[in-house]
Amino acid sequence: MKSSRIFLFILLIMANLIWSGSFPATSIATKSLSPAFLTMVRLFVGGMVLFPFVIHSFKVQPKIRSFRALTRMIVLGLGGFALPVTLESTGIRVSSPALGAVSIALEPLFTVLLASLFLRQKLTMRGRVAMFIAAVGAWVVGGCPRPGVAGFLLGDILLVIAVFCYAFYNAFSSNWIQDIPATAATSIMLLAGGFGCLPFWLATGHVLPHHLSLNVLVATLFLAFFATAGAYLIWVVVLQDQNVASASISLYLQPIFGVILSMLIVHTRPTMFFYVGAVMILFALYLGRKGKNQRVEEKGIQSDDKSNWVNDM
Repeated sequence: MKSSRIFLFILLIMANLIWSGSFPATSIATKSLSPAFLTMVRLFVGGMVLFPFVIHSFKVQPKIRSFRALTRMIVLGLGGFALPVTLESTGIRVSSPALGAVSIALEPLFTVLLASLFLRQKLTMRGRVAMFIAAVGAWVVGGCPRPGVAGFLLGDILLVIAVFCYAFYNAFSSNWIQDIPATAATSIMLLAGGFGCLPFWLATGHVLPHHLSLNVLVATLFLAFFATAGAYLIWVVVLQDQNVASASISLYLQPIFGVILSMLIVHTRPTMFFYVGAVMILFALYLGRKGKNQRVEEKGIQSDDKSNWVNDM
């Protein structure tokens, strides 16, 4: 039975709100922790939090024990967690904060591209226009930054590669783990990603932190429990019920949430860029809605597609 569209929409809001805080949290944590070690801790802790569900699923869900299912979850864990989170942590460390946040604008675009090429999930012309407006809006919210400015080119490249890996995970996880319980699948993928970080950590000197300030500890716990175990579990739950090409437009809320969090936590004052970009993103989300007749027509053309929360709001 499909979940309520309103409930799934609220879940997407929650996940994006949590992820919007992961950029400043990562910046704080990497002051004392290496990116590889931070990523390994995030994934291991997140995976272990959900591991009791794996034990339960192995007893009652035969499909999770198949070699094919386990292989796919391991691939998703390595390619969708270990590699991109490590690259993202490194990129944020050596890149500009603005580009670190606005890089999220590329994730929905890459996700839609992969879903269109390999999963035959299409966006209508109206949806494409909405996606373009939202992407420009995210760039404007970030202050219209340019790649490579002030010597941040290496960080920018790492962030783009990380975003492509996230898009790979978004596009294929919805199909590859469709019949696996979301809690168990998320735990296995996170643990696989944690093990995959070991070579990165060993190759970068396998340094252990000797002292953690309260800020670093809080940031690391937030990243492990909320931005990893919590938010990724929400995303898997939503993707098992929704069209990934359409749900990915919700990722454009992150730049807005990021600025709002900065206003509340460090009392920054938003510029005109924020207001203009926020209006563009919200308008794009509204534009992504489709009329009832259009939904019925698309359902007849592609009845096996997952429902679109944007279309039915």
